[in-house]
Amino acid sequence: MVVDPLSIRYSRVPPRLRNRPTGGPGLNSAAVQSAWGEDVAEGRYAGHPGLVYPRRPRSFAELFTGAQRWVDRTFLVQGERRIGFGEFFAAVDTARARLEPLGVQPGARVVLLAYNSPDWVVSLFAIWALGAVPVLGNRWWSPREAEHSIALVDPAAVITDDPAVPADVMILDVADFASCFGGFADAPPELPGPHTEDDPAAILFTSGSSGMPKGVELSFRGIVANQQNVLVRSRQLPHLLNPQAPQQVNLVCTPLFHVGALATLLTQVITGGRIVLNTGRFDPGEVLALIEREGVQRWGGVPTMAVRILEHPDFDSYDLSSLRAFPLGGAAVSPVLLERMARRLPQLQGRGLANTWGMTEGAGFFTVAGGADLTRYPSSVGRPYPTVELRILDPDESGVGEVLVRSPT
Repeated sequence: MVVDPLSIRYSRVPPRLRNRPTGGPGLNSAAVQSAWGEDVAEGRYAGHPGLVYPRRPRSFAELFTGAQRWVDRTFLVQGERRIGFGEFFAAVDTARARLEPLGVQPGARVVLLAYNSPDWVVSLFAIWALGAVPVLGNRWWSPREAEHSIALVDPAAVITDDPAVPADVMILDVADFASCFGGFADAPPELPGPHTEDDPAAILFTSGSSGMPKGVELSFRGIVANQQNVLVRSRQLPHLLNPQAPQQVNLVCTPLFHVGALATLLTQVITGGRIVLNTGRFDPGEVLALIEREGVQRWGGVPTMAVRILEHPDFDSYDLSSLRAFPLGGAAVSPVLLERMARRLPQLQGRGLANTWGMTEGAGFFTVAGGADLTRYPSSVGRPYPTVELRILDPDESGVGEVLVRSPT
């Protein structure tokens, strides 16, 4: 991994803050403002000193404070299914009530092993609503990998769309959760906990090394810190939002069991954005059609996805003018690809492209390059997020060395 010297220069400097408004049009609760801050300060986590946000959500209730502002907006779109926030909030409570009698207790682990769908999303939030820990399994696992990973976490249940999943525990069909939809609630459901910020909030898996999948336990602190970093950098903290502004439409094609897609999902619940899900595996033709049909403004993906849509034979026949942001990550991004994207999608020139770096173990993102930074340093992954401390160990004459990172994520 090469991190441009631009990143090192900012590695331990808290962001310089301009005078900014403390509220936004339509703000109807002081709690929305009090739960979030932009300043970072020296603190402690995991027994070590580090940069933290003194003002940060410390519970699920605080994380989603203000989400009731979005109840009349569309939240999830997949195929012909269109689900509003109000309907989703009610569905979470219904799904929770179905899981509770089955013996899913607070602190228990529940594996979620399925392709992207609204039913996957409602299952995730229902697990949290019970105070349990969702385990986000990789739907592309082989039977051997699935059996190993499920046994590793000793779950109370597995929610899946795979009838052949190898597990000696209670198996629930994720499609059954589709019947939870149809109601309406004017506020998000009450999600308990955590007891402490270091309690586990989710378990994901990484295959970044050899051998079988390895579980990564993400704390509530880590997930919240990643969300706050993203919202601070993008100027989307809840108390800065204008509920009357047009809704942002986001396309998610990466699996929701990946940490980047999970961060996108949580961001939209907090900020009132819309998520458009593709169906099945990645299909560049379907993606092009979805961007045109749904007026997608933001689509993040891995470089191979970008290459496949650029090379699609029908690329020029679609109206892609709505697309304004395309952050890339998950693999190295070449300057040649950035140039191709800017040429074929000219509306992305300037501020529309971004290159991110992160990992599952870090609950999301460590650095991001965009705008002028990416133009000047097209091979860079950019500046660290506000709570991320970064150092290059034993760099050679070109600045290449081992990347050391410390962050509450």
